[in-house]
This record gives sequence, structure tokens and C-alpha cells, in this order.
Amino acid sequence: MRQDRDNTRFAERSNHVDYDAIAQLHYLGNYVRKLPVKMPRMIENAYDWEHLPFVHQTSFSNIALIDSGAWGWRAKVGLPPEHSDNYQILELLVDASQNYWATTVLEGQGAGIEIHTQASEISADDIEVDVQFYLPQAPEPAVQSDMILGFMQNQYRQLYDEDLGLMEGRQSALDRKKCESSDAHAESEKFVAARADMDREHSYIVIFSGHRFVVRYWQDQWIAHSAICPHLLGPLEEATIDAKGQIRCPWHGYRFDVQSGKNIGEQCGSLKAAPQIMERDGNIYLARSA
Repeated sequence: MRQDRDNTRFAERSNHVDYDAIAQLHYLGNYVRKLPVKMPRMIENAYDWEHLPFVHQTSFSNIALIDSGAWGWRAKVGLPPEHSDNYQILELLVDASQNYWATTVLEGQGAGIEIHTQASEISADDIEVDVQFYLPQAPEPAVQSDMILGFMQNQYRQLYDEDLGLMEGRQSALDRKKCESSDAHAESEKFVAARADMDREHSYIVIFSGHRFVVRYWQDQWIAHSAICPHLLGPLEEATIDAKGQIRCPWHGYRFDVQSGKNIGEQCGSLKAAPQIMERDGNIYLARSA
């Protein structure tokens, strides 16, 4: 298998950031940005190879993991079809103790490029990232430096625009889970709304026994399913139900059968079992499953 061959091919590479080797590279410039996120979310995002083709759809078309660990990861990523080389093999090494990570293009388009990122806490809820771009050698002609730097700065501006939604969403989901879990108590039923007032084009979020569920209209009936992906608490409240009766998490692409809650491909756990929909006196309720 290709993954096994790649594992062998890169087995001799160090899994640590080589700070001394930076001096041998050509420094292009940097991109600095303040982000309203906590440091753990930023480090979590650096390790999160799976989100690339889902959160960054205009930059990556697919991804296949080669190897990963506490040190970081290596993966083969597909690029959009307009690129002459339609893939890259990326390596991301993390020095978590220093809030630092280094990304290297090992093969494919841009091979040899290194991007080193230092994250720094500004406050408990805000960080700053200093993204530094390096080439193996100075470009010829030299005027290309500004063009390459401008391209990479724009690319990272877009990547962080997209990552920000994931990181803020992840923090909000963790905060909600903590709050909702502390207030959780077993419920036999929960009022949703009067049926006459419910819009079939709208999804309704209902907290039932400490868990978020979506109530929505599908195949001529009201149904309920978990609003939370069991992988990393990804948001499912706006997920579209496809022709196969499946919903997909927008963060990592995990798919679930909307009726059974089963994860398609068994890559992660199933959705939390949904309560029953019950109608009484023209009102819709969620009720504990028998």
C-alpha cells in the first residue's frame, strides 16, 4: 500500500523541529495575526490534519495520513485541479512546549518550502501567530521573492479566516457541553413548539437531558437527531440530509445515518441516541425513548 511505502520512506526523518537548520534557509518574510482564541484550540488545530479538505476546500481536495503522533503528522494532500502538481506531501512537526510548529512540503508543488509558526498568548482568550516563510534557497530572479511572499501571505490569511470559525466553534461547543452537563437532569419529555408554528424549512435546537438535539422535517415527518458530532463536537444542526439519509460534519467530513445515528465507515462513534418525537394536543415534544 502507498501509505506503507511512504511510512518506510520517511522513517529516517527526525520527528523534532530542527531549529539550527533554519539558518541555512532563505527567509522570505512573515504573516502576523492576532486571533481571538485560546492557545489549546490553536495547538489542537495544528495537530488536526483531518480538517484540511473540509474546512479549506479551495486549498485542499483530499488528504491521506502517512504517520502521526505527539510529534505531529505527515500526510499526502490533494490540491485543486488548477495546480500543475496536484499533490503535496506535508510534514508538520510540533514543539508543544514552545507553542511552535514547522510545516515542510516534502514532495509535490512547492517542495522544500518550510513554514514556521510561533504562537504567543496575549491573554487567556487571545493569541498572536507569527508565521515565517522559508525557501531552500533564494529565488531566481530575486524579484520573485515579493510575488511568492505575497501569495503565501494571502494563502495564510485565508487559511486562518477559515480556521477561526472551527476554533471558535470548538471552544463554544466545549463551553456549552460543560454548562449543559452541569445542568443535566433526566427528562421524560420536553416541549418543542406548537406544530402549527413550526416551519418545515427550519431546524430547531432543543436541549434534552443535557444534550443538544436537532428537530427538523424530513420525508413528511418531524425527526430528531444529535446536533453534535461525537468526534470533536462538530456542529450538525445545519447539516443537509442527503439522498441516502446521511448528514456530514463540516469540520472533518464524518458521515452519519440520520435515523440510526450510526457513523458511516465506523471511523468514530455513533451519534447520541435521539429521543422520540411525540405530538399531543397540537404540540410537538421530545420524549424519552422506550
